Amino acid sequence: MRLLIELLRVVQFIVLIRVLLTWIMPAPPRAILPLTSRIDMVLKRFQVLIPVGPGFIDIGPMLFLLLIEVINRILIALVMSGAVPY
Repeated sequence: MRLLIELLRVVQFIVLIRVLLTWIMPAPPRAILPLTSRIDMVLKRFQVLIPVGPGFIDIGPMLFLLLIEVINRILIALVMSGAVPY
């Protein structure tokens, strides 16, 4: 169970890094392209575009991070209650 919780934390960190990279450089370098393409495939399912002036804001990564956090908190609550062995 601990491994799953830590894995979800790593996924959160990777998504956060990906979002920050899109602000700095919209086209990622080839060295990290395989990792970002997998993350982008997952984030496409959560893509929600909100029109703002001439452009759009994608809140999909925020929704994905929120979902991971909810799952993490449920898993931690299950471990703390003793329902699932740590």
